Amino acid sequence: MMKFAHLADVHLGYEQYSQSWRADDFARVFKEAVSKCIEEDVDFVIISGDLFHRSVPNPKTIKEAIDTLSILKKKKIPVFAIEGNHDKTVREISVYHLLESLGLLNVLGLRRRRIENEYVTSTRLGENAYLVKGYFNGVEIVGERHRTKWQLEKILPFLKPESDESILVLHQSIKEVVDVDINLAYELTLSELPKASYYAMGHVHIPKTYRYMGRMIVYPGSLERYDTREASHIISYLDRFSIKDGVKKGFFIVEDFNPRFIEVHARNLYTAYVESSTAGDLKDKLLEILDKVDKEGILIAKLVCNTSVDVKNLSEIALKRLKYADIRFEMRRKEVVKTEILRENEFFNDFELELLEMLKDDFEARRDEIIEFIKRYFNLTGKKVDEKAEIKSENQKKIPMKVKKGRTLFDFFEGD
Repeated sequence: MMKFAHLADVHLGYEQYSQSWRADDFARVFKEAVSKCIEEDVDFVIISGDLFHRSVPNPKTIKEAIDTLSILKKKKIPVFAIEGNHDKTVREISVYHLLESLGLLNVLGLRRRRIENEYVTSTRLGENAYLVKGYFNGVEIVGERHRTKWQLEKILPFLKPESDESILVLHQSIKEVVDVDINLAYELTLSELPKASYYAMGHVHIPKTYRYMGRMIVYPGSLERYDTREASHIISYLDRFSIKDGVKKGFFIVEDFNPRFIEVHARNLYTAYVESSTAGDLKDKLLEILDKVDKEGILIAKLVCNTSVDVKNLSEIALKRLKYADIRFEMRRKEVVKTEILRENEFFNDFELELLEMLKDDFEARRDEIIEFIKRYFNLTGKKVDEKAEIKSENQKKIPMKVKKGRTLFDFFEGD
């Protein structure tokens, strides 16, 4: 019975949230995963890309990789690996080749020179072009590092396994797998996959298994929590407190091409959404959340309130109670009242509409005409108004104007 471990997206050296101790978390869970591989007595290990977070890791990160992979070497457990989008390089030699030269892993994929050892062999594709494959007890292991979509189209025809039992190792996203619930661009479709007994995939950080044509397509996900979509717990606090489990982190043990998930102890990461109408109540809700979460955990919280709050103070409180916290605030938007916009003929009467049309023209040119039009409408009698003369005297009484119900254009006029 063949038994192997399938890991991916280790991301050694990732100082998430600019916190150096987060890189230690990524190194710790990798070591835990290797220990579980030994406990499971696996025949070999596959790492489907992104062993490192950067293509040029710092010396500490390289040493952590060497120390952990050396545990497998001492147990004579071979490791087959491909470069992911994070740790691949345009140079011919990468840190993967350093680890290969130390006998810690076998790099699969296209190479400029032939590689041969106990576990790998090379197939010549052309001048200075070889495909390095892995072999273990008759199982063929074919893989290639992360490629862009257009590069992959040219390379896939060379990645067809020749054996009846085979593993295809890729660090790519498959459309039909990621489209359902993961917002991630894809590089290939199911119909483009070469036929294999098992598809050891990387690049998608949430564990996923997908059965296709009777064969398993498997994404182990990242070993540590890479972003908020991979939260261990999801908290909602509106009228009442609610918490539900999030994503488990780990890898797969595969026996006769049937995967079994093995969980590792990644650091707890909580996402919280909190709403309140007052700043005081919002603070009380946050304090209640802080009492219920793991003190060594990470909290990413979004607070929504009708009034402004002292976000700095709340952040300081959270940071004293947790390993790390990111408190974000959003003012609740006031409800927009829809107002019906009336047409002019629904708001003004015929006289007002005609007057508006007259006022659109040159007022000075039509001044007398407009005044006469207004006087006729209000039945004003007497001498014609001399605009140059003083219209009123101190003892002159104003002629009261008839005011219609409701406010119209003429509510702002006074007549003589």
